[in-house]
Amino acid sequence: METVCLLACTSRKGLYPAAAEFIYKSPLFSAGRNYAETRCNQWFILSAKHGLLSPGDEIAPYNESLHDMDDAQRARWARSVHGQLRSKIALDASVVFLAGVAYRAHLEPLLREEGRDTATPMSSLGIGSQVAWLQKVAKSGTRVAHIDQFYSLLKRLAVAQASPPQVLSVHTTKSVQPKRGVYFFFEQGERRMTSPFDDRVTRIGTHSVSLGSKATLWNRLRTHRGGGNGVGNHRGSIFRLHVGDSIIRRSELQSIFPTWGIGQSASKDVRAGEEEIELEVSGVIGKMPVLWLEVGDEASADSDRTYIERNLIALLAGPHGPIDLPSDGWLGAWSTRQAIRSSGLWNVNHVYEQYDPAVLDILERYVEMAEGTRAPTDLSLAPQGWRLKLTRSGHTGPQIELI
Repeated sequence: METVCLLACTSRKGLYPAAAEFIYKSPLFSAGRNYAETRCNQWFILSAKHGLLSPGDEIAPYNESLHDMDDAQRARWARSVHGQLRSKIALDASVVFLAGVAYRAHLEPLLREEGRDTATPMSSLGIGSQVAWLQKVAKSGTRVAHIDQFYSLLKRLAVAQASPPQVLSVHTTKSVQPKRGVYFFFEQGERRMTSPFDDRVTRIGTHSVSLGSKATLWNRLRTHRGGGNGVGNHRGSIFRLHVGDSIIRRSELQSIFPTWGIGQSASKDVRAGEEEIELEVSGVIGKMPVLWLEVGDEASADSDRTYIERNLIALLAGPHGPIDLPSDGWLGAWSTRQAIRSSGLWNVNHVYEQYDPAVLDILERYVEMAEGTRAPTDLSLAPQGWRLKLTRSGHTGPQIELI
């Protein structure tokens, strides 16, 4: 699928005629241009005076602005731009707006009416935050490429499993066949900002990370999902605990559910008092699509599952924060845990660590096993002594709670 970026013009311009891509001088335009050139197949400039401009179109400086137009004038401008755009882009191309509401309000509905997907990845950010985010993307080229590689491997995994990720609530012990693995949760409405038509992973997890553990992948997913009657146990699932905590805080229910998250076990009366939230948590997690990867080496803290989990969490979050930010209404924004709020993941451990790029090679080998192009193995593939090297380098980060 081709993507087309529409970048808004700015009031700051050069003094002399020039190609449109060079005449606009603001930091926002310069940073947006880099995004358009590196993340999209085509890009154009939305100009109050000229309508739609190709980057190479020669123009003279001007002072017109959409903000000086009334709504009817902006609607006529949008119809004109729409006509220009249709003649320049593929019929199935999707459109990314790096532009304010004045530029989008009438144009975006016209694009959607003809069946195009549209995205506004920075719509929840102020101008200063937009510039900072775009500059961060530009400076993080290697990491962004690794994140792209990670999501490309997940797409291959989904193809190998013959279907897109299905919501957790539909799964059973029959559909989750691998004994051991790593899982990836997505959420409706959570998209990647650097690839805004792709879903964003919001939790990475595994199991059997203690020597001799007999826990299975389905055991872990079922605990997160809750029982068949919808009543789960957040004291057995840190994922459930965090989701419930966010629900309670978002709705200001702390006084009604004061025992949530307290203790490793609870009496029957306490559990009965928490049942309403447990049911809601099951509903939220049950609606999340989940994808898993079989990783079958022996249970231990040095297992490939541990290596993959912690390094992929660090890739998406990391000490400098995520590249693909959570949406403005993401439930995790109400969490009491700073690690969740800042990372955009329902994870606490490893979110501030550095990642080992070699994890992508290991991940690809396991994806190849899922595709049937590599022979399966229950031997570990991760670099020998990887955990000791992390400890010595000081990149392990705070270990706060078991997953």
